[in-house]
Amino acid sequence: MPLITALIPALALTATTRAAAASWDSFISYDNEFVDPAYILSKPWSTNNSTGDAAQTIVAWADHLYNQGPWSVTYKPFTAPTGDKHDYLSWAPYWWPNCSEVGNKTELTQEEIWVTCPYEARDGKFVPDVRLINDTGSYAGMCDAVFYNSFAWQITGEERYAEKAVSFIRTWFLDDATHMNPNLNYSQVRRGPGVQTGRSFGVLDMKNIAKVATGILLFRETKYPGWTADDDRKMVAWSNAFIKWLEEHEFGRTEGSTENNHGTYFYNTMIAHQIIAGNHERARFYANRYFTTQYLDQIDERGEQPFEVVRSRTYHYRAYGLGATITNAKLAAYVGYDAWDLTTKKGGSIQKALDWAMQFDPADTNEIKSAPAEELYQHVAAVAAQYGDSQGKYAAYITRVSPNYPQSPFFLWNQPLALPKGYVVSAGVLTTSPGGGGVGGSTEDGESAASRMAAYPALAAAALFVLVQLLL
Repeated sequence: MPLITALIPALALTATTRAAAASWDSFISYDNEFVDPAYILSKPWSTNNSTGDAAQTIVAWADHLYNQGPWSVTYKPFTAPTGDKHDYLSWAPYWWPNCSEVGNKTELTQEEIWVTCPYEARDGKFVPDVRLINDTGSYAGMCDAVFYNSFAWQITGEERYAEKAVSFIRTWFLDDATHMNPNLNYSQVRRGPGVQTGRSFGVLDMKNIAKVATGILLFRETKYPGWTADDDRKMVAWSNAFIKWLEEHEFGRTEGSTENNHGTYFYNTMIAHQIIAGNHERARFYANRYFTTQYLDQIDERGEQPFEVVRSRTYHYRAYGLGATITNAKLAAYVGYDAWDLTTKKGGSIQKALDWAMQFDPADTNEIKSAPAEELYQHVAAVAAQYGDSQGKYAAYITRVSPNYPQSPFFLWNQPLALPKGYVVSAGVLTTSPGGGGVGGSTEDGESAASRMAAYPALAAAALFVLVQLLL
């Protein structure tokens, strides 16, 4: 991705360590992640020296996200058909306009195209204007910022990171002027003539919430005074309202029964909101429902994911589906439901799915555009940490494809995981300085690391241009 890489030097990186700088240029916003707050509060960077570089990178990424945002659904240039600026809005990413037979005599404006031309599906190919409405990227940016700033607060002891994370949550969910209404009625709208409404696929847009749940749980566990009782009450109310929407609206019911990654990510979203709302029994109920329904058919005896490899980009969808399953297992473990060793109808498992996916190189599979190989690396670390690596195959794999992986944030919370042979941890005393712009942000089903760059406002224009070039 040379065009994307070329943008990195313009970000004015301010981290003071070699390790953090080395990791910044390989930033990827993973689609979801959940970390038990008890692990972070054990301060592994102070007892396990090998995680020092990962801790440094987390702080560097937090610095770059620190001055981004705040993000809100009310900042977009267009509103949903309701006219309510608080309604979330996104467009179906794989649907392209075909204006060849609409009979227009003059060039149509963008707005006229959206309501005049019929739209046709092109699986796996993102329509270039999909991020002109960027509630999806804004939400993903907010989730990343909360996640990394809440960790940086614990790593450095600097309260400003926690204050910033809380401010991001308030702006998106809680403040009267900027909050999002707790529904997805206009998510992944399929444009074209007629009444434009959302689609069930849009539930996927909210999959990143486990990152926010991690931050909120850290605030609760530490009784952080900056996260007030009023904040917590309002957040619980928002989550409960959104849970009600997921349970009662046809979009939520449809996604909740979908057999592929959409269904898996539905459970990421549902379980995380149940945890935020303090409904641990309901969280266990939904964890059990996933692992006794969809999961049973999602991995075969080899470890293949049959509902993912029928899609247009097999390497990506293997990683994408597996990541959602791993997050469900982590969320389930937090509420006392052990799913890691559960097997599917054909004897598949999380570990088998990872072992199978590791065989494939994204450059050798049927990708429409080359998939970011990094998508799989975090899952390798998670499986190694959970199941062990007595033969060293996971460490060997990730050393081969990413020899600096101890600098990656996920190395911190996926322990134990061996260091590459000869790797020397460079981190010493954590020293940081507040940074400027940032990149990243997880968005739609199937979106690549390149297009996720558009999630952050400071780079939106440049990244959108790059995305268009990549798609042409």
